[in-house]
Amino acid sequence: MILKWTVLRRTFATPKQKLKGYKFPEVRKEDCEQKYISGWGPGGQKVNTAQNAVQLTHLPTGTVLKVLRFFFTISFNFHQVHESRLLPKNIEIAFERMKFVLDRQINGENCYEEQLKVRNELCSFQILKFQRLQHTKEEKANKRREQARKEKEEYKKEIEER
Repeated sequence: MILKWTVLRRTFATPKQKLKGYKFPEVRKEDCEQKYISGWGPGGQKVNTAQNAVQLTHLPTGTVLKVLRFFFTISFNFHQVHESRLLPKNIEIAFERMKFVLDRQINGENCYEEQLKVRNELCSFQILKFQRLQHTKEEKANKRREQARKEKEEYKKEIEER
């Protein structure tokens, strides 16, 4: 079984490997306005008073991205992020998410996430096809072994009868 999966891994590249050279739209810090706001959610007074949440606005497109700690709400032009207790980490997360949001706005159905989805479906189809092929090979091999076993038993019976 190990041999089969190593062959499978060599034969098919993962969708992420196929999209390795994908070019995301550039998100420059000069094009974005950062606003630091108080956090909210579980964590008590410390979270509620510390300014560790980030609201990132991409000025050319008007897209607003807010970094919340425990959830990521999706609406057309408003996204929230506040995942970490650290402000620098939330800023990093906000810029990373802004990259995906802008990619979806600019490229639509050809964005990275959609291509990854399609390639995942193709990859799973290829894996199923490979598994079916392996299954038919195993069935043929089992039939050959069974036929050889029967012939051997018949030969032994012939020898005993003589």
